[in-house]
Amino acid sequence: MVAAARQDAILRELELRGSLSTEAFANRMGVTGMTARRDIVDLERRGLLVRVHGGAISLAVAQEQTRQDDARGDRRVPARPIATIGMIVPTTNYYFPEVIRGASQAARELNCRLVVGATNYSADEELRQARRLVGAGVDALMITPHDMSTDVSELRDFLESSRVPVVLVERGVEESRAGRLEWVRSDHVHGAEIAVRHLSEQGHHRIALAARPAATVGSLQEGFERAVGRLGAAGHGLFRNLAMPGAGDNVTLGDIDALLDECIDQGITAAIILGDTDSMALTDRAIERGLRIPEDFAVIAYDDEVSAFAAVPLTAIAPPKRELGHAALRLCFDRLAQAADAPHTIVRMILLPALVVRDSTVRAS
Repeated sequence: MVAAARQDAILRELELRGSLSTEAFANRMGVTGMTARRDIVDLERRGLLVRVHGGAISLAVAQEQTRQDDARGDRRVPARPIATIGMIVPTTNYYFPEVIRGASQAARELNCRLVVGATNYSADEELRQARRLVGAGVDALMITPHDMSTDVSELRDFLESSRVPVVLVERGVEESRAGRLEWVRSDHVHGAEIAVRHLSEQGHHRIALAARPAATVGSLQEGFERAVGRLGAAGHGLFRNLAMPGAGDNVTLGDIDALLDECIDQGITAAIILGDTDSMALTDRAIERGLRIPEDFAVIAYDDEVSAFAAVPLTAIAPPKRELGHAALRLCFDRLAQAADAPHTIVRMILLPALVVRDSTVRAS
């Protein structure tokens, strides 16, 4: 390892932990103690750390110890990132911009550099970008994989064997395949359950759930069926897949109309729709047919990107997108700050979506 890389590692460890043992650092880097001491001497000469017996301390620690608050003694480490953290998301156009903003906020708070890549839901691109970022020297990696549920997954194998901390974002893996992977994700089962509960409290017991293909659909359907089951004999649930729209289209109106026809035929009076665009389209088509929202038909959008700006502001289930990104980056940072010999408890964090009540489910008093 060249001197510049060693010295960068020394400064990063001091930023993370405040102090450094010359012997321990030399052993980790695979260099002699004399080499590590020369690096520390050079960094002290440049005013970037303070040498102490057996190692070094950061300038911030030295200032605290000596309580020198005057300007002459206030030597600060020049602004430089403590760590570089990679982030791989399926898209930067929908859902994930807010997740990225949360991660970016945490990166600023922790003086880290965030590097983002998008894969357009390509499994090959996920693996390529993961290899590229780790090979380029990121200190930790956050990734939202499209699918790692199969018995054989080259991406899962790569992430599990990676030399850097890895945190899955808005994804989990079946326990039998998860190994030591960590993640931060939303509880979409809970999200569907609170949506059904809210509708039942408004007097709706015959409810539909509709969604385009997405990684969250399985969890939504599980929560939906569980919550409808709790309604007893009066409860009735309808689940329908919506087709992906063609190029240049935002919605498939034929599917929306067919769903609305089926709801009317079955006496369904409320619907939960994954995605604001489809939720708004369903609401508009219902109004065009003379249905009053919410008196005749109630709608909940599962997303809350722009649902508040619909012609009838839509009640929504809002996944904690910004909090997801923030928590995932902090988990990466915590892993970097953790001593190599410290106990490692696997963290799998689940955040709860929130119900945001608006006009599409609650009648005006």
